[in-house]
Amino acid sequence: MVAAMAGALPLAVVAVSWILWQEKLPTELASHWSGTGEPDGFMSTGAALAVGLVLTGIPAVVGLITASMPTLRPALLRGILGFAGMASGMGAATWLISAGLTLQAGNAGEAVLGWWLAALMASFLYGAVPYIIAPKPDPMRVFRVKAYDGHVPLGAQETGAWSHTITSRLLMLMPLVLLAVAAVIYLPSIIAGDGVGSWLGFSALLASVIVVTLIAHLQVSVDWRGLRIVSTVGHIPLKRIPLEDIADVDVRELRPSEWGGWGYRVMPGRSAVIMRAGPGLVISTVQGKVFAVTVPDPEAAAGLLIALRDRKHDGGSHPGATEQIA
Repeated sequence: MVAAMAGALPLAVVAVSWILWQEKLPTELASHWSGTGEPDGFMSTGAALAVGLVLTGIPAVVGLITASMPTLRPALLRGILGFAGMASGMGAATWLISAGLTLQAGNAGEAVLGWWLAALMASFLYGAVPYIIAPKPDPMRVFRVKAYDGHVPLGAQETGAWSHTITSRLLMLMPLVLLAVAAVIYLPSIIAGDGVGSWLGFSALLASVIVVTLIAHLQVSVDWRGLRIVSTVGHIPLKRIPLEDIADVDVRELRPSEWGGWGYRVMPGRSAVIMRAGPGLVISTVQGKVFAVTVPDPEAAAGLLIALRDRKHDGGSHPGATEQIA
């Protein structure tokens, strides 16, 4: 609840500033600037106040309601409070800068924006305040890997292999969206020869398209080499965990909110390939790292990994053994 109250602080700031300034403010405020100079757009003081109260009030209400829901997962709670804080921070900054500069200048037409543009652009960072204050997910509950109790029986001269292709429709559509954005924003400037900036922006979006394309369609396999994840586009290897590095294997439901979103996620001490919410394989390594991947049939992969790892530790089978497909 403390985090939600922090998210409601911008609303209180708008209200208090209005109480303190209402006798001094003119009937019209500067509301829009095209640069750092004088304004080119204006709004009545009452309308500007209403906008400020709405932009800070709605996120405050959302945050308070969300914080009062005891069954909400901490990761989701932090995300909602963070986004609400971003919105309320921008709403408060819009009102404070508009009213404050007009009050300082004496009239709306002479309210020069200046360096306050940087404060306006950075106001969304206020969302970090409720996000940091909000209760954090219990890492021992979410990321602790328990030993999976299933295994695939292998004969003395048998090994095994398991393979599955995973795809994200969201990630497959994203390159098309990025290309469309690049075409709309940068191609006209490039065709007109308007400078290097457009080429740099277009190149950055194109690089994003390539990266997203590589991780949108993957092949996950388990065999005597351990766990491997390879992009089906160009057969580029993205992840490999050898059998000797595997400490424990678990099967559980994976949620994107607990692993930083969709795609290939890399975080301190853990990483994951999350294509959707659903069943997945979670592996802890002897180095103390955790890796997760969403697959439709994680039980088979986990059982085979455990069997192959145990045999590896016991000095058992090798690539030349008879292969059993799991």
